[in-house]
This record gives sequence, C-alpha cells and structure tokens, in this order.
Amino acid sequence: MPEASALAARDRRKASIWTMIHPLFAIGQMLAFFVSVGYLVAFFRGAVSFEAVHVSVLVKIGLMIGAVLTGSFWEHDMFGYWWFAPEFLLEDVMTLIVFIFQLAYLTVVAFHRDLMPAVLLMLGLAYTVYAVNVAQYIHRTQRQKSETQAAEKLLGIAA
Repeated sequence: MPEASALAARDRRKASIWTMIHPLFAIGQMLAFFVSVGYLVAFFRGAVSFEAVHVSVLVKIGLMIGAVLTGSFWEHDMFGYWWFAPEFLLEDVMTLIVFIFQLAYLTVVAFHRDLMPAVLLMLGLAYTVYAVNVAQYIHRTQRQKSETQAAEKLLGIAA
C-alpha cells in the first residue's frame, strides 16, 4: 500500500532531529553557491580578486561537508543506512560526484594555481554538477510532498 509507505516516511521525517538541522546546511550551501557565483562574475569583470572567489568556494565546501554529515545522519534515521540507501541512491551518488569535483578544484588550486583556465574549468564543472544535483533534489522533494499529500487526502488524515 503506497499510501502507508508515504505516511510512514512522513512520520520518520518528523521524528528525526536531522530533518530540521540538515536544511540549514543545505540552504546555507546554496546561498554560498549564489554568492560565490556572484564573486566569479565580479572576478571576470575585474572587480574582485581570485582570492575572494576562492574564499567563497571554501565557505561553500565547508557548508557542503556539514550538509553531507547531517544528511547521512538523516538518511540513517529515515532508511537505516548512513550512505547509499536504495531510496536515496541517486542523491548520494550525485553528492559524491559534486564532492569529487570540489576536491578536484581544490587540488588544481593547490598545485596549479598559475593555470587559471584549469582552475576556472574545474570550478565551472563543480558548480554545474552542483546545480544539477540541486535541481534533481528539488524535483524529488516536490514529488515526495505530492505523494504524501495524496496519501493523506486518500486516507482522510490531516497534515
């Protein structure tokens, strides 16, 4: 019965403290992303140094680490897995890919900072993959919300 499954997931979400904490890091990371993109545009216009861009990237990466940690706690509460739960596999794989690209950016900055085109390419790739990850996460969240609301309506349960 899919309705019972959707309602059970809703109840697990409500019972987990990480449901309230994780979004703080996820939303913080998204805001840091937008600020960082703004700095990147300003860098191309000559208005800020690369250091300003780099610091904004480091802030975003720090918030991403917080989101990954709190997300794994939430995933454990929801599905019994710390990482790669079957129900959340796509999100975890995408997050891992984003993390790998962020690490590649940091590696290029650390060892080849003089190759600014390579640095900017890695940052562009990392941010593109992050944007795709956010889009699929928002889509999944909206779909889950619709399924839960449909189940509540079908069963006559108030939210």
